[in-house]
Amino acid sequence: MRKKFKAKKKIKNKKILILIIIILLILVLNYLSNLKLLNQNTIKTLEYSNNLKIKKLKIIELTEEIIKININNPTTILKNMMYYEKPNTKKYYIIENKKEKEEEKEPLVYIYNTHQKEEYINSEGTVLTAANYLKEKLEEKNIKTIVEEKSIQETIEENNLKYSENYKASRINLEKIKNQFPNIKIFIDLHRDSVKRELTTVEIDNKTYAKILFVIGKEHDNYIENLEFTEKINNKIIEKYPQLTKGILQKEGPGVDGIYNQDVGKNIILMEVGGNENTIEEVKNTLEIVSNIIEEKLYEEKE
Repeated sequence: MRKKFKAKKKIKNKKILILIIIILLILVLNYLSNLKLLNQNTIKTLEYSNNLKIKKLKIIELTEEIIKININNPTTILKNMMYYEKPNTKKYYIIENKKEKEEEKEPLVYIYNTHQKEEYINSEGTVLTAANYLKEKLEEKNIKTIVEEKSIQETIEENNLKYSENYKASRINLEKIKNQFPNIKIFIDLHRDSVKRELTTVEIDNKTYAKILFVIGKEHDNYIENLEFTEKINNKIIEKYPQLTKGILQKEGPGVDGIYNQDVGKNIILMEVGGNENTIEEVKNTLEIVSNIIEEKLYEEKE
């Protein structure tokens, strides 16, 4: 009878041992499955890296951080298997890919200068300088922006144009960008005026600004659409800084271009910022305001 009892107890212990082994196997398989998922997500965060060695190091670092193991110390693996928790890989994936996602964003603004060499007083800078500053202010607001850096004269020479055919040259670059990035919301041809300083300068709250003048060509079919688009931007400036804008000048007839490439799309504006007697600092003061206005306009279009 005692032997029978011992045999039963032995069988029972064996069953418990088998059950423990099965549970451990399940935990190991579950762990390995999730570790594989972790590695896949980690690799995704590094897929654009150019250095394979850096990739491997980052995978090890993230793996150790997420599941609290030391690759060089196997006992930590066993320890964490026994107290296993599903790793939260999502937050690490987001952190590692944040920069890449920003880089992948489509540009929303394209700034170019038909008259690229127009200078401000004392040759402090050109309209291209102004374009790059506006880009800087927009990208601080997370608005991806392209500035046309290619020389207008180079485009003229490449396409056998006359030296006076700046608008034909800038049109080539404009159409190329428009086709390449169809989601761009605003195209800005940035110029400066060439009249007396008192006509292009204003003081607001003890700070000096270069005045803005918008120009619309009337000799094309979608002239009204361009006018309405420009009016929305100009009205936003008027709401906050009425003395900053000189309004919208509509041009047509002999001696003027009359189109200014605005027939390419309804969201193309020609903006003159200051004049040849303005300082680049005054121009920058104005462009800070312009960047705020553009941000508001783009925000409205998202709603």
